[in-house]
Amino acid sequence: MADDTLRFRALTGADFVEARRVADAWFGHPVGLTMHRLFFDQLGEGGLCVAVPGSPVAMAGVLLGLRSQPEPDLAYVHFHMVDPTLRGRGVGRALYEEFGRRMHARGCTRIRALAAPDREASVRFHEALGFHGRAEAEYLGPGQDRIVFERGLPW
Repeated sequence: MADDTLRFRALTGADFVEARRVADAWFGHPVGLTMHRLFFDQLGEGGLCVAVPGSPVAMAGVLLGLRSQPEPDLAYVHFHMVDPTLRGRGVGRALYEEFGRRMHARGCTRIRALAAPDREASVRFHEALGFHGRAEAEYLGPGQDRIVFERGLPW
């Protein structure tokens, strides 16, 4: 799927209900408060929704991200998801690249994201996007190891 056929827009609080409705099914497991309404209300340019042709208002994917306060050169992806029927068609990559472009325009030179070591598809996805990761034991607390991925911007 070509990037020029995708339609990006900033997330709003109104998107939360639909995103929450599909999130657990799209992920294949509960996402809990990792997708809190606060992100939809407050992220502005850091929260993206993408739609595909033929359904310009339907949610095909979501990315929750932000520009770091203590490290203003760092863009951070907190959460992203893509409709499973569209996976493998470049929608997830396009979300990351659009977020990266927007954050680079605001002065970010790096982008960071996390993945659980046992989420092999997520690990492969980030590696395919050119991220380099390092394992961090208990990064999110006891028993919550993560791979901290980072790469430079621009894309």
